[in-house]
Amino acid sequence: MKTVLIVIACLIGIALVGLLLRSRIALTHSVVTGDIPEIVSQLQRSAKDAHFVVLMFVPPGSTDGEAINLQYSIEDGVIGLDWVLLDPRNIADKEKVSEFASKLGYRFEEHEENKVHYLRVTGGDISGLGISIIRDFYKMDPNTKLEMITEGFQWQPPAPKHRIE
Repeated sequence: MKTVLIVIACLIGIALVGLLLRSRIALTHSVVTGDIPEIVSQLQRSAKDAHFVVLMFVPPGSTDGEAINLQYSIEDGVIGLDWVLLDPRNIADKEKVSEFASKLGYRFEEHEENKVHYLRVTGGDISGLGISIIRDFYKMDPNTKLEMITEGFQWQPPAPKHRIE
């Protein structure tokens, strides 16, 4: 009987640890570049510092399979597009992406937070800049699914558009 109780206690403990770990794993959503303006709008409405969205994708022709991470976040009450320099591909493409944005009239500024370096741009049409980076710089098809992680707000996909004939 004691052995059965110990086994049950262990199973309950394992189940609780599993639930705890699952609750800490970020929920991902599948979106396309056309969703970016609504994503940025919902993030901006959340209006709290440290809320963010990360869009992840592997560009066509990638030989290393490394994902690009494009982030929008709220910092000091201002929404911005961040090029976080953690992943190898983001680091490798830092200068080229910065130059690309510059040609479109945007200037990334270097920042550091918690020992993480990143480039940040605010103001203007940052939704459009993100779309341009994905579609024009990385040559992604507009219908390619991007993975998205949100922090601080719940993504509400727009209602499907019904075609009227």
